[in-house]
Amino acid sequence: MLIFTQTNAAEPSGRCKSFIIMIRKITLVFLLFIGMYATANAAAGDSVTIHIPPYTDTTCFGAQLRFTETDTFPGATVKWYANNVYTSVALDTFYTTALADGDSVYCWIYTSSTDSAKSNTIVIHRAASIPARVLVSLTTGSNPDCAGHSTTFTAYPINGGTNPTYQWYVNGTEIAGADSISITRIFGGADTLSCRMVSNSPCAPVDTVFSDVIPIIHIHLTAAVTITAWRNPLCMGTLDTLTATAVDYGAAVTYQWYIDSIPVVGAVNAVYLTDSLHNGDSVFCVITTTDSCVLNPIDTSNMIHFVVDSIKPSFAHVIMTEGTNPGCIDSPVAFKALIDSFGTAPSYEWYINGVMTNAGLDTLRRIFTNLDIVTFKVRPTTPGCYAYDSLTTPGIVLIRDTMPNQPLVSLWGNLLVTPNPIGVYRWYFNTINSYAGATLVAGATGYTYHPTVLGYYFCIQDDAYCVSIPSNIIYISLLSINDINKQYLSIYPNPTNDVVVLDWGTYKVSAKMDIYNTVGQNVRHSEITNASRYNADLSDLPNGNYYIVLKDAEGNFDTHTVVVNHKD
Repeated sequence: MLIFTQTNAAEPSGRCKSFIIMIRKITLVFLLFIGMYATANAAAGDSVTIHIPPYTDTTCFGAQLRFTETDTFPGATVKWYANNVYTSVALDTFYTTALADGDSVYCWIYTSSTDSAKSNTIVIHRAASIPARVLVSLTTGSNPDCAGHSTTFTAYPINGGTNPTYQWYVNGTEIAGADSISITRIFGGADTLSCRMVSNSPCAPVDTVFSDVIPIIHIHLTAAVTITAWRNPLCMGTLDTLTATAVDYGAAVTYQWYIDSIPVVGAVNAVYLTDSLHNGDSVFCVITTTDSCVLNPIDTSNMIHFVVDSIKPSFAHVIMTEGTNPGCIDSPVAFKALIDSFGTAPSYEWYINGVMTNAGLDTLRRIFTNLDIVTFKVRPTTPGCYAYDSLTTPGIVLIRDTMPNQPLVSLWGNLLVTPNPIGVYRWYFNTINSYAGATLVAGATGYTYHPTVLGYYFCIQDDAYCVSIPSNIIYISLLSINDINKQYLSIYPNPTNDVVVLDWGTYKVSAKMDIYNTVGQNVRHSEITNASRYNADLSDLPNGNYYIVLKDAEGNFDTHTVVVNHKD
């Protein structure tokens, strides 16, 4: 803040004194008007203002004036106007000597867009005779202040002309060499200060004027310190900032921070950063000064008692509550999120392939496509000490496959057969015509099965990811106990590309031979009569699996699988 004093000029005549009083009144009214105008502009939110150096709004005729604008439009164009006429000046600062008494100045701001703004208006006063004055302001230090402190005073000329000269006086005595616009020194407790200015203004009736006399006052100070904390309460391990504000400590001050009355090593600045506070800790700061004018060289701040909460062990986990993975592509899958320590109203977010799909619920249920990735994210929405601001679970890759077709089971000879040889099967046996209560046949995983017990049979195809619906049920009422000398029969080569040999060794067989493909079509029929060896030509059959069914005159069956594979 600038503090100005009255001018103490040589005693003027009565007429001159009246003129001076009138000028002062005009100046005060003008300053009041400018203040009201500036306030109105500020209230209206103007974004550009202009100003001139203090006390230069009233000057001699022909004196140069300097106007400066301040705006909030980076890179804007400035245009200056005098008496509502554009001056052709488009700079931030406008210099002129051409203004007459009562002339007005303002500027317009234009941006690259269509925005524009008009500044406040300054009215200029010119006079043929303006008294010179000099004011003195304290610019560095304080007054009153402690003894031994340096202070700086600066002179402010009014109608001082282009090159006023100065001389400073202490206790009425001229100080040698103190002839600049400012004076800096250590004053005594009973000193007084004044300044003489000689104006070279052509319209100053008296060129030499004196400032008011300023008394220098020395006092004693009472130091004080208060501390504040950025956070309190806070979470364990959180960085906190404590700030000490010291006043009236004189020339210099040192700091020492304490926790529970124990000095903190290295904490000797006005700002103390720490992440080591615990619940119940009490913190204060002590300042120390060696300035002799401070009555209490040591002062202790207020004490802050900290509330420090421990970090809650937050976690989030996803479980599957419906369906399987891997599983069928048309089967729904449901997930449930299990969380802990995310506050009273956590935010739930489900993502599929990185895109938020569901929010606000702790469950997700839907039918997924193959390789969909499911993730879950939870965030606390209430204040608290959490281990995570948010936590995202690892992605779950959904492996989905189409459901196998329902198997169709046929009885070929004494063999239960499905038409699809690819895949893994589970065969079931039951004593009643029902799927319910059926028993899994241990070890039966192929697409054919030779039943050994009378009853009801069905199968389910079970691939890596998905199972089919159960096949039809076939009732086995008669088992071929006496196979056609199965223990003697060898079939080779298998696979074959042309002929397959049925060889009973030395044993003679008579039987009908039928060969079926996987869809139940009979592709060969032959009669074997009293033979121990038979060559079946399969060279014209396409590659694939085939079933050889042998039936003798007594109704005994024997069924074998053969593979035809024509090589390129």
